[in-house]
Amino acid sequence: MRFIPSPFDGITGAGLNMHKDINHITGILDTINQMQTAHIQSFETELMPDLASQLTQRKIQFDELKISFDLFISSILPHHTDNKEFIVAEFLERINVLLEQNKTLEKKIKNYKYGLQESIKEISRGRKAIGFYGSPSSSINKPRAINLTN
Repeated sequence: MRFIPSPFDGITGAGLNMHKDINHITGILDTINQMQTAHIQSFETELMPDLASQLTQRKIQFDELKISFDLFISSILPHHTDNKEFIVAEFLERINVLLEQNKTLEKKIKNYKYGLQESIKEISRGRKAIGFYGSPSSSINKPRAINLTN
């Protein structure tokens, strides 16, 4: 996926806190981008991707993004009205990349789950077929009762 360089390099003075927060949020977005790329690739490289672990990783990162973004919007952005549209546009472009990755990941997970369901159905059909035919040895090994009162 694509990474967008931060246009806020070189900001000093009053804009320094804003610059730090923008870099923090941008870092989180980059981390999520890399993580989701790895999760998408795991479907090609692993026999059984650990979906629960992946979900937990994504939840932690998205929670951190939400908290950081909410704090940025409520406390810093109102004091810097001159760059507001530019900053929001940069974040929206990065978030749209993540949304596209999320759609791809969702498709991979659905296909994976469908494949597992089909495999389970095949195994079930195979067990029924084996049970129907039954082996002669299975009837020999059945427990029997012996009458000792004669």
